[in-house]
Amino acid sequence: MRCPIDSSVLVIREIDGVNVHVCPADDGMYLERGELNRLAEPSSGDLEFSTVDLDSLEHQDTQGKRECPADPGTEMVKVEFNILSNIILDYCEKCRGFWIDQGELARIRQSVDSLEEAEDEVPDPPMLWLEKFLWNLPFPK
Repeated sequence: MRCPIDSSVLVIREIDGVNVHVCPADDGMYLERGELNRLAEPSSGDLEFSTVDLDSLEHQDTQGKRECPADPGTEMVKVEFNILSNIILDYCEKCRGFWIDQGELARIRQSVDSLEEAEDEVPDPPMLWLEKFLWNLPFPK
């Protein structure tokens, strides 16, 4: 796989027990489906689902369009990590992977900490539980 920013070959690096593809030049990382949830712990919810579900996929950032490292030729879309976080990530609708720029993982973890504090005060509605279940069903590729 290659970095969508500078075309460097991505290397495998272990981060908190998760092997992720990292660009040695800019420390950006490609996260396969499920890895964002594992890296952003502790979280009782599905952060990948809540980031993509009902997102407009039309966010602006200074980075421009990027090609998915796992699916060359597939353009990633811009999604906002959860709601009102102002953390714009690149997401591949085909493989469901994310590109995380340098420093964004720390911001994501900070946001998750805030979400967990708020969750202690207000439980998820039943419809959200159903949506989370449906999101995790296997779909043919």
